[in-house]
Amino acid sequence: MKYSKFLLKTQKEKPSDVDSTAMSYMVRAGMIKKVSAGLFHYMPYFNMIMRKVEFQLRRAMESVDCSEVKFPLLVSKETLEKSGRWNAFGKEMFKLADRNQAEYAISPTNEEYATLVAGSFVRSYNDLPFSIYQIQKKYRDEIRPRDGVVRAREFTMKDAYSFHASEEDLSAYYKRMAKAYTDFFTTLGIKTVPVVADGGAMGGLYCDEYMAIGDEGEAEIAFCDKCHYGANLETVEINDTFKEDMRFKGNYKEVITPDTKRIVDLVKMLQREPSDFVKSMVYNAGGQLVMVLVRGDREVNEAKLAKLLKCDSLELATEKEIKSIGSVMGYVGPMGNLKNVRIIGDYEIKAMTNFIIGANKPNVHYMDVNNADFKCEWADLRFATENDVCPRCGGKLRVAMGNELGHIFALGTRYTDKFKTTFVDADGKEKIMQMGCYGIGLERTVASIIDQHHDEKGLVLPLSVAPFKVDIIIVDTKKENQVQKATELYDKLEENGIPVLLDDRKAGAGVKFNDFELIGVPVRVTFGRALENGEVEIEIRKTGERLNAKVDDAYKMVCKILKNL
Repeated sequence: MKYSKFLLKTQKEKPSDVDSTAMSYMVRAGMIKKVSAGLFHYMPYFNMIMRKVEFQLRRAMESVDCSEVKFPLLVSKETLEKSGRWNAFGKEMFKLADRNQAEYAISPTNEEYATLVAGSFVRSYNDLPFSIYQIQKKYRDEIRPRDGVVRAREFTMKDAYSFHASEEDLSAYYKRMAKAYTDFFTTLGIKTVPVVADGGAMGGLYCDEYMAIGDEGEAEIAFCDKCHYGANLETVEINDTFKEDMRFKGNYKEVITPDTKRIVDLVKMLQREPSDFVKSMVYNAGGQLVMVLVRGDREVNEAKLAKLLKCDSLELATEKEIKSIGSVMGYVGPMGNLKNVRIIGDYEIKAMTNFIIGANKPNVHYMDVNNADFKCEWADLRFATENDVCPRCGGKLRVAMGNELGHIFALGTRYTDKFKTTFVDADGKEKIMQMGCYGIGLERTVASIIDQHHDEKGLVLPLSVAPFKVDIIIVDTKKENQVQKATELYDKLEENGIPVLLDDRKAGAGVKFNDFELIGVPVRVTFGRALENGEVEIEIRKTGERLNAKVDDAYKMVCKILKNL
């Protein structure tokens, strides 16, 4: 492709109306243009990267015997009511009526249609297992579109569905698909972590999300490089490895702390660190009052607390409720004549000594408190940090931001039971099929490639997704020799299946070099002043390494470099 004929307009300055690093680079590299909140023009360079991702995705699906289909975009209300999903997606699902007032939705995913296909295709166990997929546009009425194409109102999804005669066969295929996902993201150069996830409106037996690691993201995740464990931060279990120190008792003393209901105020007044305090938070858990103790620099993990208490509702106690247990708002603690409250301490407090707590009196705290001074239950009640160990192998945990790129579900009979999707087993009995579903967001995937592969100058695209593998720059298009030799190399590379961008624009060399770095082409070949000595300059974008080569050797050297990237 000749740059002069290619619709690629770059932008030097960082755009002011973007909310993520990846989005900023995509705008600057001429990949997308915002239309309105959550809607974008996809420009040629972005579409070329999307096609590269789709190519690798189709290869991944073929590796697990998954056949491509295409479902209608519209799904009838009747069909979605049958599965229970007409209302499950809430206001995010676009709904409409046709001229006959028949109601439809723009399909969020296609479990219903896939199940109907299975019902028409499968007769006996001999027809199982099988798997199908599609790559289709999806539309969701996001209340707050953000992060550019990561959470947009229009996006592209690969959704796949598998059908099986038994849970065992579903589990085996689920593992195959999980490996295909890992291999797919690795091929694209994306570091991902599979994490155990919640099924949400999809339901089913179990599921995993594939989270891309980055400086920015939608959720905090914890993972272990040693055993490849991963989980959303709020679900990471912290093992009880803390030893309770009961040697000290009765050393505590009162300290007057007027108008200091917050840890930050106490830190300033008492000249102590936040980790020297124990926060006492009182909750109303479905009618039961519970006091939760965590270190002063930690936050209560309410998801863990709700699970421990097996309660449907969990709210911070009111001032009246706190008074009813014999305490005072802002000065709550586990010591004293408390009543009608269950006290649960986080494991971490076991190892603490001489800490500070509320004294259940206005403007008073206790200093030098120890575990022997009060009684409580122990449990895992906080969010994990990088100082914690992996709950699976004991290795070091890492915490980072992550964006969900893919989600896989073992649905069991969640949908096939509702649609009575059966088959005749080897014993002649009719049984309900087992089902799995597997999604990947393509725009999210491209955004994560950019998030993980850029520097201060621009994109550093992996070879597997780069639309052009080589950028040939003609420094001075008025010099016939530069144009001729550059065109000869361009033609030879193209003839041998290597996509090339020939920068033949009537622009300054600095502009061309900057654009090469911004759009992230893996290799640059420059035809400039060195051509007078029969040489060209070759630069590798990823490393910044620059090499000189004879014009006649340039083709072989470029091929060698590409082979080793």
